[in-house]
Amino acid sequence: MRLFLFSLFAGCAVSPVVVEDDNLLLIGGPDFEDEIVVSSNGSSNESAIIGSEANGGDQSEQEGNSSPGVFFPDEIDFDKPVKPEEEPVFEPVPHLYTEQTGLSWYSINGLAISRDGTTGMLGMSGGNSCEYNPDGASLAGADFTNQSCPDIPVEYDDQGRVMFLCDDDIGFWSPAYGDQHYVVPGLITAQVTSGGFVTLEDAEVCQVSRRDHDGGVASVELPSILCTIPPMMDVDETGDVVYLANGDVYAVSDAGYRLLASDAGDMVAFDEAHGAAVVAWTEDTTLGAVDNSGALLWRAETDGAIYDLEALGDQGAVFALVYEDLSLPGSFVAFDGAQGEVWGDGIAWNGLLDFSITRDASKMIVSANGAIYTYDIVIEEAVEE
Repeated sequence: MRLFLFSLFAGCAVSPVVVEDDNLLLIGGPDFEDEIVVSSNGSSNESAIIGSEANGGDQSEQEGNSSPGVFFPDEIDFDKPVKPEEEPVFEPVPHLYTEQTGLSWYSINGLAISRDGTTGMLGMSGGNSCEYNPDGASLAGADFTNQSCPDIPVEYDDQGRVMFLCDDDIGFWSPAYGDQHYVVPGLITAQVTSGGFVTLEDAEVCQVSRRDHDGGVASVELPSILCTIPPMMDVDETGDVVYLANGDVYAVSDAGYRLLASDAGDMVAFDEAHGAAVVAWTEDTTLGAVDNSGALLWRAETDGAIYDLEALGDQGAVFALVYEDLSLPGSFVAFDGAQGEVWGDGIAWNGLLDFSITRDASKMIVSANGAIYTYDIVIEEAVEE
């Protein structure tokens, strides 16, 4: 999820088979004295048996020929089979739409909704933070200041802690844990995980570090370009893989890193349900998905420019934030992570500042033009046609 301000945004063993000219040349092994040419439709032709009496002439005549027996496709009188073009087969996908259930008006710097959708956090324009009731569309609970910078909530973890970023300071707050702070020199970005949080920092080297709330740290050194051109980050919490996109797309495990795709996009969102990293270039109209080996799974086009990507929790799709004209409303378009088919969409108001989605993708809150909207995300099961 990115934080937006108008058009700008920043971080709230058998005989081998040889294929020649659409025919299969079966090369005889130790038990074969002849070589048999079989056409691509599976039928053999006796006149094509090399080194047998069926070729005509005796063995001595053939031995007198300095050229080996060679199969020429044009010497066989049959029409070459034409393989029909196959249309891609798509599995039915769910249908998605959004319903507005709440509206309020607050001047904020950013927002986040908890993973279960029961609460949220607003970073107020005054620099403080206020708990927010998404269903009641009202402030509720704590009013506090977490950072020396204006509070901009980023996201919640599964323990109910909300994360804030301020220079090298990563702050967490929750009613149960209170304030927690971690200083990470050279911090570029961070994201929560099931066991803590992960950071990208440029200290003595460029590295990704997995961190827990007890102070444990495990780091993997990365190419320096990932720190000189800061990437967008997403995390596969189930597989414990970090995905980074800054034009090139990388996957980082606890054992090292892999370049998945070059010149593929500067945005990434990971669909855990299908193991697909969805990537796109900011303001481009093409998005695609690769798996953990870097193989392309699909490519799709949008009707407008793409400004953000966000996984729909664990539901198997990714939202692309699409605008044809930034002065007019756009759409949150849901793309299936497995095949790129569209599930549906929801309105994205012009002037969008920030948005946040629950873990089960049942709800989201959106800030645009001073308004805070609450939406139910309705996902109906796929119907066989």
